[in-house]
Amino acid sequence: MSASKEHDLIVALVARSIRQHGFDLIALESSLDWLFGKGFKLPPAIVLHRPDILGVRRTPPFLCIGEAKTCSDLRSKRTRRQLLDFSQTRVGDTEEFCQVIIGIPQDCEMTLNKLLAELGIPASRMAIIHVPRALLTRKCA
Repeated sequence: MSASKEHDLIVALVARSIRQHGFDLIALESSLDWLFGKGFKLPPAIVLHRPDILGVRRTPPFLCIGEAKTCSDLRSKRTRRQLLDFSQTRVGDTEEFCQVIIGIPQDCEMTLNKLLAELGIPASRMAIIHVPRALLTRKCA
């Protein structure tokens, strides 16, 4: 499976989880967006980065940021900055943090945990979806 197909599958699984958490999807960037309906726009930038998915609901937390990462993504400077920005994002002028859900291949869990520790992001700030490698078919190095 190509990296972009792997990424799209992880995006779809994160979007599904966001819906299961009671959020309505309002923006989605994936070639599999048709799985969730029609008419999705690209997500707007959060701080300096556009997430893969945005969801909203009427109860706190009001906004959910969804992001998919492949193993190679977890090694990039861009990902480091994204995770910092997304984990610190609040809703408007409130003290309410946005919920952040990140999807990764299951065999990349140690890499993500190490990265979050290096960045000082508490585990409580992100929900993590571990996608079994068997669904992705490509072994990470």
